[in-house]
Amino acid sequence: MKYKHIFIKVFIVGTLLVIIQTMLQNMNGFLSVINGLTKYLRPFIYAMFIAVLLNPMVEFAEKKLKFKRGMAIAMSLIALILFLTGTLLWFIPNLIDSFEEIIEKFPAFQENFNKYLERIFAFLREKNLLLMDGEEIKQAIQDFFVKNMNNIKALLISLGLNVIDWIVEIFIILLGGFLALYFIYNREYFMQYIKNMIFIFYGDKEADEGLDFLIECKNIFLNYMAGRIIISVIVGLIAFAVMKIASVPYALLNAVMIGVGNMIPYFGSIAAGIIAFILVLLSNPIKCFYLLLAIIIAQNVDGYIIGPRILGKSVGISSFWIIASVIIMGNIMGTLGMFLGVPIFAIIKLIYIRILKNKKEKLKIEEKQN
Repeated sequence: MKYKHIFIKVFIVGTLLVIIQTMLQNMNGFLSVINGLTKYLRPFIYAMFIAVLLNPMVEFAEKKLKFKRGMAIAMSLIALILFLTGTLLWFIPNLIDSFEEIIEKFPAFQENFNKYLERIFAFLREKNLLLMDGEEIKQAIQDFFVKNMNNIKALLISLGLNVIDWIVEIFIILLGGFLALYFIYNREYFMQYIKNMIFIFYGDKEADEGLDFLIECKNIFLNYMAGRIIISVIVGLIAFAVMKIASVPYALLNAVMIGVGNMIPYFGSIAAGIIAFILVLLSNPIKCFYLLLAIIIAQNVDGYIIGPRILGKSVGISSFWIIASVIIMGNIMGTLGMFLGVPIFAIIKLIYIRILKNKKEKLKIEEKQN
């Protein structure tokens, strides 16, 4: 038994060293492998998200309404489908209208941008603040703006034309939904299977501890994701309400970007805010004040009211490690990594705490024996 434990530890450490060496020697190849795995694991990733949304409703129906699991899953699924269908029927037409309006107004956006740029350079010339040739700088900025605006326009058009890609993605989401239902219905079976696998390699005590550890990891992961989704929806709704009252252009589109951006700590909100600010600035500069007001109100509600109440101490890591997790996992897994980085680092911290605790307990036992 002792040698088996040593072999497993050596195997795990060796595997980690091989992965680290591969990352250092061929980072592009390693990232391509990770991206490939992410692509093939998309049904399971969707299953995880659907399970996050569905499992709390299933547990509520089982415990509070005393439904059997099959009926609880069916009722929860119907409620979720009705909610999503109603939301999408209101949401998608308005979003399409915003996209169409933006595409139609691209020439006006470019004209407004050139006008504002001319005013800025006229002010700089008047104050003698230009240290280089102003015309060259202005032309470079204009070329950069035109190039990127054309890229955004092409992206908006392609989103509407890639029908086959959308159909394939919907099929993958449906497959993920089927897997999520299967996992929820047979969750005791999967938990017992994992416990048996740990028992084979270690023992009965380690199997119980391992299962408790995996349940704790699951709670950290699911609580963070569910909390982040709820908070982002609330942030988007608050921003939309403020912008709608103030008649800010593209209120729904901006609110969606702010809500989705809020899913990624720190960086997502900043990126979404900048894009929304540019859109409103080119359409109606006066309304930029109300856009900023909407973002400030939404972010303060998130940071001081709903964030602490919903997320609380579900991750238990400092701001530094949150930023580090977003940067590191974003480089490895892209946008998905930026979203999942925080719970992944929280689980790594949990592993570190468990190892440290076990090490201290072993030292205490050895001290008592000596």
